[in-house]
Amino acid sequence: MRFSASLAWVDPSHYLELACEAERCGWDSIILSDHLVHQRSIRSTYPYREDGQRPWEAADPWPEVWVAIAAMAAVTSRLRFMPAIYVLPLRDPFSVAKTVGTVSLLSGGRVSLGCGVGWLREDFALLGREFERRGARMAEIVQVMRLLWSGEMVEHH
Repeated sequence: MRFSASLAWVDPSHYLELACEAERCGWDSIILSDHLVHQRSIRSTYPYREDGQRPWEAADPWPEVWVAIAAMAAVTSRLRFMPAIYVLPLRDPFSVAKTVGTVSLLSGGRVSLGCGVGWLREDFALLGREFERRGARMAEIVQVMRLLWSGEMVEHH
């Protein structure tokens, strides 16, 4: 059995200290939540609560997960890291592949890419992405990233 600590809604200024303490206490990994933007109000129903209300406030911090993971990996030696979940269809495959690949290399392979399609329609509208196509977009992004990580020259249409 492996144990992960979630730092969702934790003040990011405590991340480094918490990562060191988690490693010292024998935890296996740290997971971080992801949202690309922080909208003041949303109409989408939060799918993980009966009342449909999001469990965070608009002012709660949502740091960039890969920057936070890189910082925590730099002060630890064994702990693994993963976003849970990284809303992949909001991003482009080239930037994600480069970022995740770099963090993986610099951390000694101690990262995993936990990704999903997302549930917040307003995020997709803000970026001009089709909410209804997010599953197909994610599948294509994963395919492109695997090609990019192959080390070969890549062409994709």
